[in-house]
Amino acid sequence: MARWSFGRVTLVGDAAHPMFPMGMNGGSQSIVDTRVLAWCLARESGPAAALRRYDRMRRPTVNAVVLANRELGPEEIIARAVDHGGPLPVGRAEEIATRYRRLAQATAAQVNSHTSWTIPSPATDRARPTAGDTGTAAVAEVDRGRPAR
Repeated sequence: MARWSFGRVTLVGDAAHPMFPMGMNGGSQSIVDTRVLAWCLARESGPAAALRRYDRMRRPTVNAVVLANRELGPEEIIARAVDHGGPLPVGRAEEIATRYRRLAQATAAQVNSHTSWTIPSPATDRARPTAGDTGTAAVAEVDRGRPAR
C-alpha cells in the first residue's frame, strides 16, 4: 500500500499489512506497529502528525517483509533443503535466516541500536530520536502532563 494513514485514521496489523503465515512475523509486526504508534502519539503535537510519522517509520520495513513472505520468507530454508535433497551446506541456512532477520529489523544489533518504544513517565522522559527516525523534526521533550491530542 502507498500509505496507511489518512488524517486521523490509520491501519495497523493485518489491516495494514496482511502476510502469508511465514516465519510467524505477522503478529510480531502488529505488536511493533502498536508500540511505534503509541510512541508517535506521545511525541507529536496532534494525531494526524503522529499518524503520518508512524506511517513513514513503519510502512517501508513492513512492506518489505510482506513481499519477502510471498517468496517464502524464512521458510526458504526448508524449500532449499528439499531442493538440495537434504540438509543445506554449512552456513547456508544461517545466511537465509540472517537475511530475513535484517529485513525485518530483528537482528540483535538492530533491536539494541534504537531507543526503546516504551512510553516513559512524563516526569523522566526526554524524547530521543532513533537512527531510523524519519519524523519531520526531532522533539526535544515530551509534553509534560498534557494528554496527546
